[in-house]
Amino acid sequence: MGLCINWTVCAPETASLESVTDELRAWREACLDLPFDEVTDIVHFTEAEIVQRLENRADPFRWFLVQASAYVAINRDTPDEFSASVDPVEVVGFTAFAGNECEPMNCFLARYPEKALVGRHLMKPGISGWRGSSFAKTQYASTVAAQHFLKCHLTITAALDAAKAAGLLQSVLDEAGYWDDRDAKKLLTTVGRWNAMMAAFVGGLESATGESLPAPIKQHPEFEKLEHFGTTGDTAAMAKAIATALKDIKPSE
Repeated sequence: MGLCINWTVCAPETASLESVTDELRAWREACLDLPFDEVTDIVHFTEAEIVQRLENRADPFRWFLVQASAYVAINRDTPDEFSASVDPVEVVGFTAFAGNECEPMNCFLARYPEKALVGRHLMKPGISGWRGSSFAKTQYASTVAAQHFLKCHLTITAALDAAKAAGLLQSVLDEAGYWDDRDAKKLLTTVGRWNAMMAAFVGGLESATGESLPAPIKQHPEFEKLEHFGTTGDTAAMAKAIATALKDIKPSE
């Protein structure tokens, strides 16, 4: 849980691996001119490699490939509709690191199978061409400092501007609203509100369970203050309800 920037990039169905790689290379070059801490080389994975790496929880590219998996609707527009993950058959891309406590920005394009077995369902994902939907959680960069959070969030935004200039960007959903209004002051107010809400929720859950829980927001230097000002009847009730549900879950479940 936490404030994220979400985005989707795409390339035509007729695009070759070579042309897609060239477009990603141009995007990467733009990222190298931004204040990222690190930008990796471009990697390319085929279907067999993807399956192998996803099965290995210790694989350094597993999160990259998990994000490359697409979610599609099964039994769309019926009472039994649900979402399922479909693994890509080919992925090419790179990763950019904006700073400490900020999730990495995985930049990729992937191809997906015409048909995929999801549980008992043989379904058509309906994803044509090259596509890449990803996200980066920036909120907890604020546990380092407000200016550090701004640096991370604005750097990722600038990278998406570069993707747009390159003709790759399809859509952006910035949960802080900065992509649309470019208001840095409002951005800081928003992350402060999210921090207070998260601190109150975590504090309430710890009180209700009697357990010390691992949570990134606890690293914030003003955690207790945030917890106090963020606590409302709603957050307390939600924490209590979740604590009750957790107590009813058997360890084997």
